[in-house]
Amino acid sequence: MVLTGKQFAERRVEIAQKVVKKITKIEPVSSYRTPERVDVKRVCAYCRVSTNSADQKNSFESQMSYYTRLIQEKEGWVLVGIYADEARSGTKIERRDDFQQMMQDCRLGKIDLILTKSIARFARNTVDSIQAVRELKSLGIAVYFEKERINTLTQKSEQMITIMSSIAQGESESISTNNKWAAVRRFQNGTFVISSPPFGYQNNEDGELIVKKEEAQIVRRIFLEYLSGRGAYTIAKGLEADKIPTIRGAKEWQDCVVKGILLNCAYEGDLILQKTYTTEGVPFIRKTNRGELPQYFIQDDHEPIITREEAAVVRQIYAYRREQRGVEDTSVYQNRYIFSGRIVCGECSTNFRRQKIYIGKPYEKIQWCCYQHIKDSAKCGQKAVREDLIQEAFIRLWNRLASNYEEIIIPMLAALKSLQSNPEQEREIRKAENHIQELKKQSHMLSKVLTEGSIGSAIFIEKQNRLDAELRDTQRKLRQLQNQKAFEWEISQTEYLATIFRNRPPIIETFEEELFLLLIDQVIVLPDRQLLFRLKNGLELQEDIKEAG
Repeated sequence: MVLTGKQFAERRVEIAQKVVKKITKIEPVSSYRTPERVDVKRVCAYCRVSTNSADQKNSFESQMSYYTRLIQEKEGWVLVGIYADEARSGTKIERRDDFQQMMQDCRLGKIDLILTKSIARFARNTVDSIQAVRELKSLGIAVYFEKERINTLTQKSEQMITIMSSIAQGESESISTNNKWAAVRRFQNGTFVISSPPFGYQNNEDGELIVKKEEAQIVRRIFLEYLSGRGAYTIAKGLEADKIPTIRGAKEWQDCVVKGILLNCAYEGDLILQKTYTTEGVPFIRKTNRGELPQYFIQDDHEPIITREEAAVVRQIYAYRREQRGVEDTSVYQNRYIFSGRIVCGECSTNFRRQKIYIGKPYEKIQWCCYQHIKDSAKCGQKAVREDLIQEAFIRLWNRLASNYEEIIIPMLAALKSLQSNPEQEREIRKAENHIQELKKQSHMLSKVLTEGSIGSAIFIEKQNRLDAELRDTQRKLRQLQNQKAFEWEISQTEYLATIFRNRPPIIETFEEELFLLLIDQVIVLPDRQLLFRLKNGLELQEDIKEAG
């Protein structure tokens, strides 16, 4: 069919009307744009000073004032509170009430950001610092360390915190070392004053041991009953039945306490110093000195409660009874395995013991379990860890650390070397320590003169105030010198680790006992299925316990 021109035009319009789609714009539900606003952050600050000195008191108050003003003046920041612990050690978080309260408030969702002066003010224990930061990070809460300019929510923050925390921990350990040196010098010259006298004794005003008559009678009873044939257990039960007050308010008399009294040379009038010691690493742990450090014996130090002959017979009876029971020295069994004595429970601080487990005979596996948990699971809920998982965790640690030691170990070594002291500092420390002892003697003599009536109270107060002021100044100077003291041990151990990494393979595929012994001082099993490896230089790093599945 042939269309005319008019018909063709009409046909085109008809087709176009069918093809063209009708499009309708649909407006959004909310077409307006919200005005720019400042995000509100709930901010708190954490402050801490470690001593009760006047200077530290002023520092404490100034920290609180500074952070209150800073947070209130910052746009978009809301002050949640200032958490402050006064005169508390940074090495143990559990002893800091406000820190614990701050962490609890974070868990309840009350805080978005924490400000603190430095990593050292936050915690001087690497483990506590990293654990707290990791928990806060998992909650989406940042910690900003002003001195180091580190925000914990940024990348690589944990690596820097680990390094700086280790240095802060080293400072605490250095101060502890200085205190130990001072104590040893007092051991050597016989001027050490026992803070906790043995049962049956008390300190007089000169710090000397004198007999405490009521307790001395109980000591005599214990020795006489043992010499008459009774055992330590029977003696303890007899004391309990007679309602004899226990030592330092204990719940009940124990046979081990009775044995301790029977074998203590203090009751012969002698004294042994440094029977216990504090471990070098943080957290500081008090341990019995079993030959690790020298001891100092002072004969005829004080008035005896029993005779030397009685003491000698008691020791003979004790040795004979042990022989008859077949009690042997268990020390020969220690360190039979590579992990023996090196795995510690992070919940109760007890050593782990080796156990065999059977997963469908004859499939045998080795695991390590907390000894406290083995004895009483109610006292410690720590789970056992298979030996192969510990080995695998060490392999991951080695591969991670050995491949990056130049970024971790070398900067740490440089930071430690920058804190080294010099011989002049050592002389100044000794001078300050001696001066403190002299001032304390003068104060004691002054009190004695007052008691004798040789001087009036007004003159006494004037002289005593002068001595107190000089003592505070000298103690402050000593603390400053101690804080500046070198870290020779940390430096040598860190150099030792650098040498190991430099001369050993950066990647290993199987567990190597030699590398473990060269690198690791201790493995701490944490409650959250984490292993904390403490290196020979004190640096602590965590690895997950990864089980197949």
